[in-house]
Amino acid sequence: MSNPFEKRATEYLREEMAFLAVVTPEPLVTFFSQPAKEDRLYDRLVSVIGTPGSGKTTMARLFEYPTLNALLRSQGYKSLVDAMAKCNAIRDEWPCVAGCRLPLESDYRDIWNLPYSEELRVKLMTTLLQSRAVLGWLRNLQAGGVSLNQIGIAMKEDAEAAVQSIGGTDSQSVYSRAREVESVIYETIAALIPGDAELSDLKSIAAYRPLDVIKEFRIVREARTISLKPLVIFDDAHILHTAQLAALKKWLIRRELPVSRWILMRLDTLTPEEVLASDSSGERDNEEPGIKKRREMTIISLQGSDDRTSQRRRFRKMAKDMSNRYLRRMEVFSRRQLNVFGDLLNDKPEPIAPGQQTLLRKAVDTTQRRLGIAPKRRAELEAEVDRYMKGATNPDDGEDVRLGMLKILMERYKKRVPQGELFNKDQEPDLSRPLTADSGVADGAKIHLLQEFGRPYYFGIDMLCDAGSENAEQFLQLAACLVSHCETQVIRGKEPVVSSKMQHRLLQDRANKIFQEWNFPYSQQVRRLVEGMAAQCVSKSSEPNAPLDGGANAFGIPQDEFLQIPEKHNDLARIILFGIAYNAFTLVRNYQNKTRTWCLLELGGVPAVKYGLTLHRGGFLERRVDDLLTLLSEG
Repeated sequence: MSNPFEKRATEYLREEMAFLAVVTPEPLVTFFSQPAKEDRLYDRLVSVIGTPGSGKTTMARLFEYPTLNALLRSQGYKSLVDAMAKCNAIRDEWPCVAGCRLPLESDYRDIWNLPYSEELRVKLMTTLLQSRAVLGWLRNLQAGGVSLNQIGIAMKEDAEAAVQSIGGTDSQSVYSRAREVESVIYETIAALIPGDAELSDLKSIAAYRPLDVIKEFRIVREARTISLKPLVIFDDAHILHTAQLAALKKWLIRRELPVSRWILMRLDTLTPEEVLASDSSGERDNEEPGIKKRREMTIISLQGSDDRTSQRRRFRKMAKDMSNRYLRRMEVFSRRQLNVFGDLLNDKPEPIAPGQQTLLRKAVDTTQRRLGIAPKRRAELEAEVDRYMKGATNPDDGEDVRLGMLKILMERYKKRVPQGELFNKDQEPDLSRPLTADSGVADGAKIHLLQEFGRPYYFGIDMLCDAGSENAEQFLQLAACLVSHCETQVIRGKEPVVSSKMQHRLLQDRANKIFQEWNFPYSQQVRRLVEGMAAQCVSKSSEPNAPLDGGANAFGIPQDEFLQIPEKHNDLARIILFGIAYNAFTLVRNYQNKTRTWCLLELGGVPAVKYGLTLHRGGFLERRVDDLLTLLSEG
């Protein structure tokens, strides 16, 4: 089969078992288990916000009845079953949720263009959504092996008129009524010239409100009656008009609705104020009059965790599991039992060539003479490097890295020693702060070696995961080129493991291709801003004393100044918004450093790999909003 890493395979897997084979449970545990534990996942409107490719649709499909049924009837998916149980979708090894996913990419936007009042357009939209939700629930149950006459529907009490309007309690009648309503509204939308005739037809469905009265579905499986909570998932909400989306959310947020309802949307659906001038969830507390979203909604943000170390660790785990599952779907690897993707990526560094090492030694000697560092002091610095290498876990301890670290320590020695003492060979200076060789100095040395000699830096499964920017689709895009190379090697009968040098080259080529193919709103301006930021970060990272260890990969803007961007610089706000939404940037709010609070605009994994910047976090350049505006104008 074709390389499944080249596209999000889950989007195209119609057969449930093939879909389950590539799904990892980690995102479910990370994002959905805690709201489920707190009973906030099914009793109110849930808003799931994420960048394209963050896995929203994949997770939504897991809650549909055919998927749950296949999961429980299969073997070998215990971790996924446990994750769904933590999400309260499975109880006592039986499904307890009947989800249906409604993509909002068809018909609904057309409703907003009809020449009717906004109130009527909202009514048409919500009625069509309700009819299709009912059809989706019943069809999914049928797809899971339950016939219509085996489906019981429990309704809200004291709602006889509303129950009759949806076809009563008989599932066959409810199904037929939903099809009738859908047909009436579809003909209204499709009419070339909507008029009084279409409006007259709509009167027959005016009271149709199944989401107001359906409480649960009851089916009999293996002599046991199972109660299923109806869940409707509105996907691709970014397709709707802004006012249309606001009206949909206002309708769904009502607490009296007995069905569970989720709405999935991209980050760029939000306004710049919501993304840049709010907390990491991207939702303000009082967007609509009379509605307190923190109380009325559960907001699940798939990006922007406050604990970024844990977020990166969780994503590594998820990405490794996902890549292993995808690899098993490729016959060329499964036939040879090559099932662990990380094993195909050599994590042993390749040192620079002997001739380059000679040049590096000469550069270190030249630095020593230029700075007037005594042989005894150099020996002490070399001993400090040795001390670090002996205690480091899986160190990259090649001679080139040692020399690179020594060169940085010499430069730092120059910065810390008072000028009068530097050339006084008869007096040993007393450093106010001891020079320490640590992982930061080592990373700085590796970045310098990358910039000066092209030494491979981006290799190994962890580095690949970090380059993914906590986005599943971006990870797969980067991994695809490595998988294709492995596949070619296997077919040719060669060793499938990719060398660190080849990994580095392939990843930089793929990152450059992704960067050039960016095609989203404001992508030209985002690219211009990234280029300007990256140039300054590369310059800082190249400084001989590596003041930021591995270097900078972000701009730090004073937090109070950054919060004013949406109000004072609307174009810049939208550029940053779309940059964040499509993984060009990551926003880090309330970053404490040097007694000040900063907002970090951090370059994403693709720009970092393209320009040869560290993927370690925390190194930033202190800048102002005017610096961002200057970069855009200079471009």
